[in-house]
Amino acid sequence: MKAGHILRMEPRRRKHNRREVIKSGLVQSNHKIMSSPELFIVSVLKALVEVAALALLAQGLIGVLSGKAKDNNFVYRLFEVVTGPIYKGVRKITPKFIAEQHIGLVSFFVLFWIWIALIYAKGYVCHAQNLACVPS
Repeated sequence: MKAGHILRMEPRRRKHNRREVIKSGLVQSNHKIMSSPELFIVSVLKALVEVAALALLAQGLIGVLSGKAKDNNFVYRLFEVVTGPIYKGVRKITPKFIAEQHIGLVSFFVLFWIWIALIYAKGYVCHAQNLACVPS
């Protein structure tokens, strides 16, 4: 049965026929992708790192565009709330000779390398558990 034929049917029959198509094996489901808790954890960590890196980029862009008036900018201060914990964590692991004005750039590069490590971790988990993961 072709997909176009299923879509032309009335809604009640269409639902019944979709089940038959799925049961017959014509449609493959990817129910095994997130059945792994390790893959889920690595994916969530990767997403959090991506959000943090984008917040750093957005804060830097707003800081460049607003110049000296960035402390009065509401959006810049909102991003300070998001990126504050990142700055504190990076400040703890960096040597004292790195200037405070460079912490944002160092934070972005630390997040970048964490992101790269999480990509490799995701690939390792997928390969080790023989999962059909999509590249992302």
